[in-house]
Amino acid sequence: MLKRSLVAKALPGLAVSGVLIASFVASPLGLFGSLSGYGYGVCGYGYSAFGGTATVTGLSPTSGTTAGGTSVFITGTGFCNTVSAVTFGTPAQSINVLADTLIQAVTPAHAAGTVDVRVTNAAGTSAINAPADQYTFVTPTPSVYTALSPQRILDTRTNSGKLGPGGSVNLSIGGIYVPANATSVVLNVTAADESTAGFFTVYPTGGTTPLASNLNWTAGEIVPNLVSSGLSSGGDVTIFNGLGSADAIVDLEGYFAPAGGGSTAGQFVPLAPSRISDTRAASGKPNAGSTLAAGTTLNVTVAGVGGVPTTGVSAVVLNVTAVDQTANGVFTVFPTGSTRPLASNLNWIPGQTVPNRVVVPLTAGVGQESIYNPLGSADAVVDVNGYFTDSTAAGSGFFTLFPSRIVDSRNGTGGFSAPLGAGATFTVTVAGHGGVPSAGATAVIINVTVANPTAASDLVVSPSGVASTTSDLNWVAGQTVPNLVVVKLSALGKIDITNAFGTTNVIVDVVGYYT
Repeated sequence: MLKRSLVAKALPGLAVSGVLIASFVASPLGLFGSLSGYGYGVCGYGYSAFGGTATVTGLSPTSGTTAGGTSVFITGTGFCNTVSAVTFGTPAQSINVLADTLIQAVTPAHAAGTVDVRVTNAAGTSAINAPADQYTFVTPTPSVYTALSPQRILDTRTNSGKLGPGGSVNLSIGGIYVPANATSVVLNVTAADESTAGFFTVYPTGGTTPLASNLNWTAGEIVPNLVSSGLSSGGDVTIFNGLGSADAIVDLEGYFAPAGGGSTAGQFVPLAPSRISDTRAASGKPNAGSTLAAGTTLNVTVAGVGGVPTTGVSAVVLNVTAVDQTANGVFTVFPTGSTRPLASNLNWIPGQTVPNRVVVPLTAGVGQESIYNPLGSADAVVDVNGYFTDSTAAGSGFFTLFPSRIVDSRNGTGGFSAPLGAGATFTVTVAGHGGVPSAGATAVIINVTVANPTAASDLVVSPSGVASTTSDLNWVAGQTVPNLVVVKLSALGKIDITNAFGTTNVIVDVVGYYT
């Protein structure tokens, strides 16, 4: 039985400034125009108003991989008194002073073990304040994926109650729906009945809300997104609602856990994105002209196309997009020939172009996935960009990360300080950032969000230098749209993000990698 706890209208937090950042993490207007440090809006008019030696009173997160690159929020005092260094045993990769009580620092590579985090300002170096200032470097352990038949584990419309501003719901999953040794889960999370523009952030229970988001919406939208989240030591995840009120619907799709007995089942093979089905009449792709009427199912051939082999596959990673819908509706994606689950992958209102990442089992000997449309009519566009192996094949192991923002063109994070223009591309170096190692990673799981778009458009995320005719995000002007993206890295650890029309801000949060 699901065990839940609802923290109603209670902001988690390090300090007031940390809560403010979490609350505005993915709003159309960022809280800070810059993360450069000593601007007038951060530390006031000059440094003379601040004095005293720095103190460190808290960290979030409190651990990360030995590869470094994890974004850590440090709370304390004296940070506007000209901070010159932050050390995690060795100097941080970068430092951003966000307030006199808050610093964002990126961890260095470091041997496994626990260190004291110390801040040096004009008056000296902070005293050791264990355990509040302690950070643990952990040797990453690979895990493999098990795809499940989707199962609804939360619907606040019928239990727990709608999430208010700053409200959270904790879901107990490990040892209940997945094995107790599971390290992370894949969930399809849908927001409904929202009272205002807002966002959900999903993260391991017990930590402080990260500077990241998983779902973003405007009032009244029905917004789904696939979420990959680490589990707490107790097997729990928290869903945090930033603004207004909203209902949360959660379907469990699968889980990652350490491989048993040396098996290669559940390892990942990334592929360059490939369009394998498009029901629009003029698409020229498989199933062209096969628009889904109400109550109908489309079978899409996956095995043997788009780089997916005919054997050795346990599940596939798809991006499914719904377009030209005539009524409120949903798509449910499931293995052809199996019982259709009581769950959904995409939800929409007419006029929305809705994409969502889908990880779905592939039945051996069948090689097809089914898309069911219960209401109205809608076209379905399907892209494939990877698959998970069975025990007869091998791929890459997965490493869960605490969510970390590596790109935000609204404020210059990642070196991008202006919106992405029409036909333009951001080339993002992912290796060495957000906890992804500087070498050896083959693919990453990222959450990509567009904000403040000026025109209807689409975003393509691909290995750097690889042309693609697929899409990962689709939107209309003014819409804030997120989507989980599983993308292969180039040999140099880079990805390209390309925008078709108008301009849009782009936000990227990294949640895990494969190597």
